[in-house]
Amino acid sequence: MLIFLVRHAESTWNRMRRIQGQKDPQLSDYGRKEAKLLRKRFRGLTFDAAYSSPLRRAYETARIIVGKRFDIAIEEGLKEICLGDWEGKTLNRIRKEYRELFDRWAVRPTRIKIPNGENFASFTRRVMTTLEGIERQHVTGNVLVVCHGGVISTYVTKVLNLPDDDVWCLTVKNGSLTIVEVGLENRRVVTFNDISHLMAVKEIGLGEITHVD
Repeated sequence: MLIFLVRHAESTWNRMRRIQGQKDPQLSDYGRKEAKLLRKRFRGLTFDAAYSSPLRRAYETARIIVGKRFDIAIEEGLKEICLGDWEGKTLNRIRKEYRELFDRWAVRPTRIKIPNGENFASFTRRVMTTLEGIERQHVTGNVLVVCHGGVISTYVTKVLNLPDDDVWCLTVKNGSLTIVEVGLENRRVVTFNDISHLMAVKEIGLGEITHVD
């Protein structure tokens, strides 16, 4: 079975470099263009099922990709990590107000608790429980999963047997595609953070927020 993991397209808050977590902004106009390019990339490919985070930026992306061809199953466990008091603030403001805490969290997220945020170990458990449940439901075929950067980074970290604290070493850009092949006894990363389909619109800047959304 192949899992096609898509990070949601650009939201209005991504454009403002505002941290989202579990807040719920919609896609930006550019984000809708990204989602349409994803739809074009998947043209001719058949999905056996589609899953999405309930957050609007992910569901909108999924709906543009699949259109009205079939239903999209909403999975609460695919939500982004809750970033507590950081949500709604710009990255620059967070770095200014929480400099030491942010620097430590960016390197050792498993050891840091964001004020009123979600425990990283709990986040990892719900992500893996959700995605492993999807794996069990689909032994063969292609499955689309539209979610968030932190969710995809966490899953791929586990697939590659990396330490949990290495999660932010993995860059997952808006509208990117990651493919994981799931076998009976192992998983294999086929494609990671592929944005080749977006190059028709613009080059993706290195300064774009990628590991926190």
